[in-house]
Amino acid sequence: MNEKVLIFAGLAVFLLAASYPFWQSTEAEDFPQIAMQTKGEQCVAPVEYMRKNHMKLLEIWRDSVVRDGDRFHIMPDGSKVEKSLTKTCLDCHVSKEKFCEECHSFASVKPYCWECHVVPKSGGHNELSGIDDAEENRQNLLNNLLARNQPLAENNQRFKEGRK
Repeated sequence: MNEKVLIFAGLAVFLLAASYPFWQSTEAEDFPQIAMQTKGEQCVAPVEYMRKNHMKLLEIWRDSVVRDGDRFHIMPDGSKVEKSLTKTCLDCHVSKEKFCEECHSFASVKPYCWECHVVPKSGGHNELSGIDDAEENRQNLLNNLLARNQPLAENNQRFKEGRK
């Protein structure tokens, strides 16, 4: 009989500890305070939907653009916007740090958006890192390409001289 009490007590302690994240405080001040400032009139979908499903929407957009060539989204008011994280979402939301990263840090989520997309600089989104030095990147790419092809060019020159 004594063992049953210990087992039930241990089970109760385990259930309380395991369920703690679900019944802890749900006060508004405990959640991240995100900047809801936007430049646009409306979002591409209702706010409640975007809070729960923005990653699914971005994945659907990615697949439809890459696989089907469908580059535009029809807004609730009937207008068209480009399916683009940087051109649509971040053009409207004022601050990546205060909008995206607040929730992602709170939820310990590390999105992989920036593995492909250009990371916005802090401040205005009209300045994206990588865009300012696009000419320098182009020149570096050209120099790398020429350096890789230099031995090939030298071999071609020797071959031409040997044929004469």
